[in-house]
Amino acid sequence: MKELLVHDAYNYYLLAAGVITLLAAVIPNVFRKKQITPPILYLIIGILIALTGRAYTDFDIMQHSDIIRRVSEFVVLVALTNAGLKIKEPFAWRTWKYSLRLLLITMPLTIVGAAYAGWWLLGLAPAAAVLFGALISPTDPVLASDLQTSRPSKKDFSKIRLGLTSEAGMNDGLAFPFTYFAIFLAAKGLDYTQWIGEWFYMEVLYKIAAGSVVGFVVGWALYKLIFKVTAESHHSVISRGILSLALTLLPYGLTEILGGYGFIAVFVAACAFSNSERKAKHMDKLHDFTEEIERIFVTFLFIIIGIYVCATIDELWNLNTILTALAVLLVIRPISGWLALQGTDLSPFEKFALSFYGIRGVGSIFYLMYAFAQTDFPNSTELIQVTAMVIVLSVLIHGLSAAAIQKKLD
Repeated sequence: MKELLVHDAYNYYLLAAGVITLLAAVIPNVFRKKQITPPILYLIIGILIALTGRAYTDFDIMQHSDIIRRVSEFVVLVALTNAGLKIKEPFAWRTWKYSLRLLLITMPLTIVGAAYAGWWLLGLAPAAAVLFGALISPTDPVLASDLQTSRPSKKDFSKIRLGLTSEAGMNDGLAFPFTYFAIFLAAKGLDYTQWIGEWFYMEVLYKIAAGSVVGFVVGWALYKLIFKVTAESHHSVISRGILSLALTLLPYGLTEILGGYGFIAVFVAACAFSNSERKAKHMDKLHDFTEEIERIFVTFLFIIIGIYVCATIDELWNLNTILTALAVLLVIRPISGWLALQGTDLSPFEKFALSFYGIRGVGSIFYLMYAFAQTDFPNSTELIQVTAMVIVLSVLIHGLSAAAIQKKLD
């Protein structure tokens, strides 16, 4: 009997992939609009796996940083496509009426506040503190999906859902210049006068413009190719799964080759592609496919985070680390958002929801691993621990309260 058992590690990886895919298919549907959200369950599953034995927990984050970066990068890309497809009028002022305030005011204030908290409470070096502020500033397009606007074909007049969707779509790309500011600090020194010009013209102006232009052109060109050049009879037989991957990978790859920000390009491309109410039903199919792919990788990532949390609980259970994370989630982001939304026609509840639900997640993981790949950072261990703590607390705080907010929105 023993001879029949094949102990090939590859087979176990396939088995694990199958289990993760099954969880991704079942859990989000079973727990839709329930008090507990899927990422919380994935964290619990990861913790239970870690408790079964140390063989599952003896891994070094830095040794696997490239894999973590690539997986988190792909998850964010798919989520950005999904967010862009959801927005009904992507180039109308009403879409950006509130999110622009969150991008131009709340985001910089959050970066400054989080950097100061990291320096004051954790003793982070300047470069590490700025990196912490940058990676923690964007609202995550992955975990914020529960509070985002509806499928492309469904009408949704919620200012909160629209604001969070458009904010999450753009600010993951806009966190890049600040991440590069931290990279320059670590690599080129604290005398910013030596490199501030290069940073501003390349990392801010050129790369944002390149991402925006390339994204719009690719999204527009794909729409024309699919819905104008091909015959109407072919529209229903074109694979929506393959098309959604093309809409994700083409603008990203082209923009990265040209040195721009691919995250911005992917979101703008999805917006340009979906900017037609007559084709909303087709957009639904693209949206559904990207959402399914996103679920699989989110399941994987948060099981891994659960394992990491359980394996390093002694280090994470640090008062200053917890206080820093709580300060970001309960003080810095909400106050920054509230200040940005003053003078608008939003109700107090709408201001609170847009300010408070700046969910942190997969994007923060990507930026941390991306920065570590560019140069050596001081306080790398502390950065990993506080980022993990922010994500876990965000999943718990925002996840457990999201159901009540959704009921009020519905």
